[in-house]
Amino acid sequence: MIFVGVGTFISGFDALVAGADRAAGELGIDGFAQIGYSRITPRHLRHARFLAPQALTAQLQASRVAVCHAGMGLIGDALRAGCRLVLVPRQGATSRHHPANDQRAFAERLAERLPLHLCVEPGELTPVIAAALTDKTAAPELPASSVPMILQGFMASTAATGQSRPASSS
Repeated sequence: MIFVGVGTFISGFDALVAGADRAAGELGIDGFAQIGYSRITPRHLRHARFLAPQALTAQLQASRVAVCHAGMGLIGDALRAGCRLVLVPRQGATSRHHPANDQRAFAERLAERLPLHLCVEPGELTPVIAAALTDKTAAPELPASSVPMILQGFMASTAATGQSRPASSS
């Protein structure tokens, strides 16, 4: 099974939804799509506009491959669920109305560091998803975060000094 996710971007990601739906039909695979504000209604994928965090996690855990835009939140969720990734970055000029419209550089940089599949043309998803489904390499893992340790150290230092915020350096 595949999971397709476009996130919560106000303009959706019609090309990703259409390309993934076409690929699911051509490959004869089961899948679920979180389509957000996209105007495309999938014919081959079960779908919902948005998912509560627990429902998103459940869909990802039930999937072998996550086909998603290159947003950090969804990538992290997919990695924590153990999914193989197919990234389809949003591309185009950024503007006041589309501040997150160009994800290609981030996706390419991430592809240099993680074993993932990158597809810059949503219309060419069929072979990329097929490759991800048959990929025998280990799925990428999200490295442990150092944030909890940093917060624990901060909380310990503020408790010891009685301060409620970091001391000023001035």
